[in-house]
Amino acid sequence: MSRRHFTLLALGAALALGACGSLVPATQAPSADLRAGFRVDAGDPPLSNANIAHEWDGFFADERLRRVVGLALTGNRSLRAGLAAVERARAQYGVTEAARWPDLRGSASASRQGGGASTNSSSSYSVSLGLASWEIDLFDRLGSLEGAALARYLVQQETQSGARLSLVASVAEAWLNLAAERQREQLALALRDSQQRTLGLTERQYALGAVSGLQMARAQTAFEAARGEVARTAAAVVQARLALELLAGQPLPESLLPTAQVQQATALPDVPAGLPATVLLQRPDLRSAEQTLQAAAYDVGAARAARFPRITLTANAGTRSAALGDLFRPGTGFWSLLPSIDLPIFDAGARQSQVDANEATRRQALAQYESALQSAFREVADALAVRDSLAERLLAQQAQVDAAERSLSLSEQSYRLGALSQLELLDAQRQLAAAQQGQVTLRQTEQANRVLLLRALGGRWSAGG
Repeated sequence: MSRRHFTLLALGAALALGACGSLVPATQAPSADLRAGFRVDAGDPPLSNANIAHEWDGFFADERLRRVVGLALTGNRSLRAGLAAVERARAQYGVTEAARWPDLRGSASASRQGGGASTNSSSSYSVSLGLASWEIDLFDRLGSLEGAALARYLVQQETQSGARLSLVASVAEAWLNLAAERQREQLALALRDSQQRTLGLTERQYALGAVSGLQMARAQTAFEAARGEVARTAAAVVQARLALELLAGQPLPESLLPTAQVQQATALPDVPAGLPATVLLQRPDLRSAEQTLQAAAYDVGAARAARFPRITLTANAGTRSAALGDLFRPGTGFWSLLPSIDLPIFDAGARQSQVDANEATRRQALAQYESALQSAFREVADALAVRDSLAERLLAQQAQVDAAERSLSLSEQSYRLGALSQLELLDAQRQLAAAQQGQVTLRQTEQANRVLLLRALGGRWSAGG
């Protein structure tokens, strides 16, 4: 057998070995021990599947809030930085993917030599096409590295999706907080005006000698406290607006800001009692954790493959001539084939230690995925537990406000007639103010709970099976 035939046979055998199985460990997304549904005492059976029926962009009922969210998605600086990270990861994946393919390079050269007193000179021209150290991926080392790079790119992509969802939720919460602060400011103004009317009445009564100086001082104290609360709420409104504009990445016109009369800014439908826990798998953070686990498994495969021999090929073919006109004539061609093998013999356990380290990283990623899944379940279950009681709490709070308003109206009439003490009137005013402030807070909690569910369910939820 000639040397050329032997070389071609060795090359064919090496390429055949390239079909060897991957050393990447089998990895499936784990499932933590969770209940089938989120509610502890759900009366309906769990749904058989999760039929995605809504996206976050249809979540907002207020057009102003929708527009502010859109501005934030284009103007937020942190989101821009995350997008750049995604692009970098995609480019890095492209570099790793290209390493599996041959690196073909063409070259052309020309030289002319002479020396001494001799008038003779020589010329040389060549054109060649070469293969630069192409590794035959016998044990899928390069394939594992490519898989790990792809998984890490998907991690960045899911992280960016999670950042977008988090920004949407944060903007909604900030917008609702501004609405609540403006409502509190209006209530503070109403209380101040009420206390001012009481102070004016008390001053007239004091001038007639109908009330004591102590009562006059009490009315003055209540009015000044209400005036101070107006100043505090005004500052809170400014701070809430600045926080919203920071998230939006730009100043916002008044036409996009909430008024104090906002009631329903979101439109989250009722989440069915049989909502299955499998809807959590659509959350960007869980998909990111799953891809992190997959990347760790590919790293194990690459480390295992590094313990085995590596075969690389270097080849070159072209034509060479002393005259430019003879460069492509028959008999001027040349070629070379240089296979090489890198055979690990002794490395003091370095390669095995790398395998062990990557295995530990994979186990860590597995535990982190399970922990993230349990935390996600807890977030949804907690949000639903709060949501189940909010309707009754809102009804009770409204009844409390109605009763406090009737109590204040009757107290003001009785106080003018002298049938009620000043302390009782001031107490009725404080009770109404506290009930109204509680109503604003509870409405904000109800709207924020919807936003929390939006975030906890990954921006989607199931509306049926």
